[in-house]
Amino acid sequence: MFRITVLAVAGILFGLTSLSAPCSTDVIDAFFVADKPFPEFVQYWSDLPVDEWSRAAERESQRVLGGYIHAYVRNNSTQRVAVEDVLLQGISLKKAIAYSDQRKFKKVAYAASIHFSKLPKSQLDTLVEAGEPVWWKVDPVQIEPGATASVVIRVRRQPALPNVSLRLELTNGHADISVSNAPRKTLAKSIGFSSGLSEAFLYFERPRGESKLERVFLDGNDITKNCTIGSDPRVDIAPVVCKLPKALDRASFHCFTGIFSDGSKATAGLRCWDHELFYGVWGARPGKANDLDLARRFIRELAEHNVNGHMVTIASDAVRVFMNSPEGRQLMEQLGIRRVVTEHTEAFRPAAYYLADEPDTADYKVEGVPASSKIGCLGQGLVERANELRNADPLTPNMLNVDMTFKPDNWYTYGQLPDIFAADPYFQSHLADVYYQKLYKLPAYTKATEVYAVASCSQSACAPKPLHIILNSTQVVRQDWKFRFATPIEKRIEVYYALAAGAKAFSYWWFVPLSARGTGSNGLGADTPEARSLWREIGLLGAEVRTAGPIITKACPVNIEIEAHPRLWVRSLASGLDTIVLIVVNDDYACDRAGTVVRPVDRAKLSLRTPDWLSPKAVFEISCDGVQDVKWNAADSRLDLDLGTVNVTRFIVVTSDPDLRSYLQALYDSKFASNVAKLRSSQ
Repeated sequence: MFRITVLAVAGILFGLTSLSAPCSTDVIDAFFVADKPFPEFVQYWSDLPVDEWSRAAERESQRVLGGYIHAYVRNNSTQRVAVEDVLLQGISLKKAIAYSDQRKFKKVAYAASIHFSKLPKSQLDTLVEAGEPVWWKVDPVQIEPGATASVVIRVRRQPALPNVSLRLELTNGHADISVSNAPRKTLAKSIGFSSGLSEAFLYFERPRGESKLERVFLDGNDITKNCTIGSDPRVDIAPVVCKLPKALDRASFHCFTGIFSDGSKATAGLRCWDHELFYGVWGARPGKANDLDLARRFIRELAEHNVNGHMVTIASDAVRVFMNSPEGRQLMEQLGIRRVVTEHTEAFRPAAYYLADEPDTADYKVEGVPASSKIGCLGQGLVERANELRNADPLTPNMLNVDMTFKPDNWYTYGQLPDIFAADPYFQSHLADVYYQKLYKLPAYTKATEVYAVASCSQSACAPKPLHIILNSTQVVRQDWKFRFATPIEKRIEVYYALAAGAKAFSYWWFVPLSARGTGSNGLGADTPEARSLWREIGLLGAEVRTAGPIITKACPVNIEIEAHPRLWVRSLASGLDTIVLIVVNDDYACDRAGTVVRPVDRAKLSLRTPDWLSPKAVFEISCDGVQDVKWNAADSRLDLDLGTVNVTRFIVVTSDPDLRSYLQALYDSKFASNVAKLRSSQ
């Protein structure tokens, strides 16, 4: 006997699922999301001279990209349920995405691919027609009664079929799902949470002037009455603030759905975290294991530079020993510095577990698969690694950084795998490479736009989860040649580009200096004027972005109508319903092998049409010197700002919250003002 069960959402039955008795698992939603192309940035995806850019952009806009098949389910039984396997077009993904007998890559993951499987050719052809699955995962693996879970399948290209079939093999039955290949007009672009996880900040993307968001569901339950929904037909984002009926548990998985007036919907799920903005550094000052005074000074130096995180690699015996000692752990906790580590530990609560560094570089080395199918070969092994760490420590997120191999498909391929996705657009290294051997690419690198390009592509790939951007802080040194460190102006602009793309966390690679005759990457710890100047600017930027952290961590890029001085680059973020951020960069600058040249913009003015959901009560800017008022005038829905002189960047806050300015100034005064004063005095 069979029964048909579908979850009714706002009276819309999608007819996605047939469930065999006695299964009590509902399918909330199932859909395909195609990768978003960025043809305007093709000059950063390939080594082409400027006269080839337009043709390459056209090819990129027409290229068949991959995407993700998503299914969200809810356990309506009184027993824990697990998804034991997923069948795509009737073929088991457990069997299809098979592991190779090659070595472990990155010390944690074996390569896996359908090309390693022993399936007959007819089944392989079927899988390729369905998009060619690369990796798949279920999160959480065990679904508690009343809870939800996601099934995610990465496919290398958009399925050739109008619909693909999924069967979820459950511990109490199975669910058959038909997933349409048709693109959705509405998507969940970003989800953030308040401290304490009592509020959720949702951002649903939909075409301007079309449908209106009407209802919101949490794990299949209507919570519209607990939500305030922002609406403006001229804006591409519908923001929602949900005062949750009950604060969510840390690291718990939840699924949010928005229903629009035309019947369309958008669904997304993720685990819930409420960290402050992470601002970290890789590496440390070198020292022998018994030099604990050096280690103590270094930890305090991080705090004095407004750094609250340390990333993975230490490369200093002194700092490694001290960090792992009770005294070191106590000092780091006292100073609010958290660590990202690779292995499970019970000695302290990490900020995140680092699954692997740059798996795309290892994909390139996998043998036995076609060149076009290499990217993503480590994916299934990393899913397994993530599950191992989750079993050991369910309360800590995992993180994955992807490099520049097979770009942009590398970011697309891995974006949905971790809790926190990271990318490392090392502008200075690439600019050095241009001067060393690829001078024909110089037109693409006179500005640091590559950071905005990579961050934008990566954010689209990992949405609605948070994005961490790793920026370069080293000097390239070769045997016969060396390049310069980043200038403070460059690094400031890079941070602002990443913020504009939606980044919510940062770190800098790396700190370790080279020996006197060493070659490679000379880090921030080098005792040179350039290195000291850059390290100081990183500290000042830390005060700036961490003061703005309560805004940034719950924000989302939004397109609103802005008129600005022609030499200003301006993007906007929505932060809840009460705040809009304007990310302003002086676009009249140029980078070359000697440094950065920038011409200040005098008498800079900016005008915007405020979204219908926002009535401004205050306009101010956040800088490394705290919070300062901005001259403004509002008439009807227009807001005119007088920015005076814009030297490099401005972080402008437009808000209806009368208490936000004083709250952020108090945060700055208590945590960052004294550090900034010391950094200023060292100039």
